[in-house]
Amino acid sequence: MSLKPLLTRAGLWRAFIDLSLAALYVAFAYGQLRQFVQTQRPSAPILVATELVFAFFFLFRKPAEDVSRSAWDWFTTVGGTAAPLLLRATAAPNDLLAAEALQIFGATGSLLGIVFLNRSIGVVPAYREVKTSGVYRLVRHPLYAAYTLSNIGYVLSNCSVWNIAVLAAAFTFQVARIFNEERLLERHASYRAYQARTRFRLLPFVF
Repeated sequence: MSLKPLLTRAGLWRAFIDLSLAALYVAFAYGQLRQFVQTQRPSAPILVATELVFAFFFLFRKPAEDVSRSAWDWFTTVGGTAAPLLLRATAAPNDLLAAEALQIFGATGSLLGIVFLNRSIGVVPAYREVKTSGVYRLVRHPLYAAYTLSNIGYVLSNCSVWNIAVLAAAFTFQVARIFNEERLLERHASYRAYQARTRFRLLPFVF
């Protein structure tokens, strides 16, 4: 691969952003690994793997052909990404079997989503390549669906007014991100064709 495109100011800036995002997800992976050492929860190894796969693809993702510059789009992206980081373990967590199953299912869905998304990974609304196979046959935003399941599972085991409020805020931001992303993606015929084939955004037959 030629290094010439990277030696421009825009190329260097893009490389800095990608490296920063990769480093952030490696830090997330380390945090999940530390939690696994402390709690031995079976969902933690899947979460570690997911964060490391995220980091890998951020290093090698494709340049975007179309990127949102809307302040609102960026705000909801930051909110949707950061809000779940505000979830806190309660003084006496109750590791319900159903809650742990939701976290495992959500973590597995996240891992599958990022593997199928591959080098088209992004953070803010952008158009790279429309993915239609694997979990993207089921719903148009399987990663957001998986995040929501994981967050619900965590809150069920660590139920508090604070965590319920954080969960509601995170879900609100994610729904806003979906509409923001689709507003940009609908500019492209390939995504409109995908919408026609895959009708639901998060949950089949519901939304």
